[in-house]
Amino acid sequence: MIKRKILLKVVLFIAVACFVTLYWAYNYKIVSGMYEKLTITTMGKTTVTIENQSQITRIISEINESPRSFSFNNGFTYDYLPHGMLTFENDTEKVQIGFLIKNGNTITKYWEIDTDFKFGTH
Repeated sequence: MIKRKILLKVVLFIAVACFVTLYWAYNYKIVSGMYEKLTITTMGKTTVTIENQSQITRIISEINESPRSFSFNNGFTYDYLPHGMLTFENDTEKVQIGFLIKNGNTITKYWEIDTDFKFGTH
């Protein structure tokens, strides 16, 4: 009886730990911080530089709050598609995130985020 209770507690603990980890993984902020400049590059050419803080904040919010799906990117997953880069910069750091021009989704190493950005289509 005691072994059964211990086993039940261990299984319950593992289930809760898995749930908390999955919840965190699907809700953590991909981009965090305040950035002064956003450079949008499509297929290697700089198309737009945004320095308006409210626009940058809106784009960061869109990246962090949009639905995402797990997709391990080994470096070759999206090589055949036209893509672009979002480069967020401030005085101390520079963060780059890729996006697919075809559907506007943002991509990282582990996530494809349904952001629907249309930066490279016009």
